[in-house]
Amino acid sequence: MVHIGKINLLKVLKKLHNGYRLIDLEGTQEVFLPEDFAPLKITIGGDLKVFIYPDTQGELVATTEMPFACVGEYALLKVVEVQEFGAFFDFGISKDLLVPGNEQKIKVRPYESHLVRVCKEDGTGRIFGTTKLGQYIQGSDFDISEGDQVDIQIASQTELGHRVIVNRKFIGMIYKNETFQRVLVGNTYQAFVKKIREDGLVDVALQEQGIKNLVDSKDVILDFLKRNGGSSILHDKSSPEDIKNFLGMSKKTFKKSIGMLYKDKLIEINDNGIKLVEDNR
Repeated sequence: MVHIGKINLLKVLKKLHNGYRLIDLEGTQEVFLPEDFAPLKITIGGDLKVFIYPDTQGELVATTEMPFACVGEYALLKVVEVQEFGAFFDFGISKDLLVPGNEQKIKVRPYESHLVRVCKEDGTGRIFGTTKLGQYIQGSDFDISEGDQVDIQIASQTELGHRVIVNRKFIGMIYKNETFQRVLVGNTYQAFVKKIREDGLVDVALQEQGIKNLVDSKDVILDFLKRNGGSSILHDKSSPEDIKNFLGMSKKTFKKSIGMLYKDKLIEINDNGIKLVEDNR
C-alpha cells in the first residue's frame, strides 16, 4: 500500500517509454514515476524513496524530489502565485502546493512567507495547504517529551519571542528573554523541549536545561577566560545584556556557573571581575 502525501519506499518494477512503473513492497499497488522526476541512475528491481501525490486527473504520481513537508507536517513556505480561488506556494517539488482561499487565515500576497500545514482531502486524496492552524495545534498528538532534543525552524518573530516549527510536526515558541544568540527567520536550529502545553503548543529553548546546561556553561566561561588572557570584567553584578553578548547565556546561568567554578577552585571572583586561578591558565 502506498501513502499519499508521504515519503514511500517502493520497488522499481519496469522501465516505460516515458518513465518507470513502481510497486509497493507488498506487491499490491503500482505508481508511475515520470522520467523527469527519476534519478539519472536507476536499477530495475531496486528500491527507491519517493514522494507520492495525485496529479490534476487524480492519478498517483511519484517523484524523487523531496517536499519541504509531508501531509500532517508544517513548513514555512513562500507564495509564488495568487489566484481568485487560492494561492500556490513553493512546496519544494515541481508541483506547487495550493492553499485555497477558504483555508487562508488572512489573504496572502505574492512572495510572502507563511506557516503552512500540509493536509490531505478525505476521499480524493488531494493534497492542499492551510494557514488556519488552530484546530491542528489543539489536536496535537505528541511523540516528544520534556528535555528531548528537537530540530526547529524559526517561522516568525512576535512580541514574546519567535514562533517555531518543532520536528516539522508541532508549533512552539522560543521566548525573547530566553534567547541568548541571534536567530533568523527561516533558519533551522537544534533545541530542547522545555514544556508541552495543554493548548497544544511547545515551549523550547536553545540551551539544554538543568545541570547539563550548567556544565556546558562552565566550559564556555573557562574557554572565554583562556582566550582573553585569563580574566574578564564580567562578574555577578554585570548587566544581563553584557553577559548575553559576551557569553550567550542568561545572568542566572552565569551566576550559578561561576559559583560552581569558584567552589571547584578554578576561578577567583573579586570586585573587578573574574579570573582563572594561576594553576589553570
